Amino acid sequence: MNEFFMKNLAIFSPEEMDVLRQKKVFVAGCGGLGSSVIEVLARSGIGHLVVADRDVFEPSNMNRQILCTTETLDKRKAEAASERVRLIDPSIDIQAFVTDLNESNLRELIEGCDLVIDALDSVSCRLLLENACAEKELFLIHGAVNGWALQVGVCPPKKGMLHTLYGGKEATVHAGGGIAMTVFTCASFEVSEAIKLLLHRPDSLAGNFLFFDLLSKESQVIAL
Repeated sequence: MNEFFMKNLAIFSPEEMDVLRQKKVFVAGCGGLGSSVIEVLARSGIGHLVVADRDVFEPSNMNRQILCTTETLDKRKAEAASERVRLIDPSIDIQAFVTDLNESNLRELIEGCDLVIDALDSVSCRLLLENACAEKELFLIHGAVNGWALQVGVCPPKKGMLHTLYGGKEATVHAGGGIAMTVFTCASFEVSEAIKLLLHRPDSLAGNFLFFDLLSKESQVIAL
């Protein structure tokens, strides 16, 4: 076992660590949520990653995007994510795509993956991602933030949970803005749910949405 991850044995068995090393996860978006999701996945022992984002880092990203620094401003987010993962563990296989996500390329990007994580800010693109996951029969882990509030959903294939939640709306999710503590918490929830699915652990949110407010400490789980 890679000595980098020996401390993970406090939670995972050696066999489970071996399973995670074989898994391939697609992360849609490398911004606020995506960069934190990728960071936690890499430190959890996932062996294969595919990441995609078309954007570059801007000064307005600094407050919440873990990969945004004074050195990465104007750098492609997907490329920065790839470089960061290789600094954590050079043996991780990561493919980074600087591209728009659309109906024509999503199916190809998620081909061969075991799980998909949504870290997007466009409802229309999220719905296209859910459609692609349905065709490939892949679970989709959804996350979104708005100020102090976050939501996480674990969407089984062909259940149309995001279509039910958003009703086909054309909008951005975090119109109220994101802050670092909400983004990092949401990303941790997403990765936790992803790992539970990959390891067939119990207590998954599968088929449910979790809504949590860091300010009021109120939470609610809603089944769809």
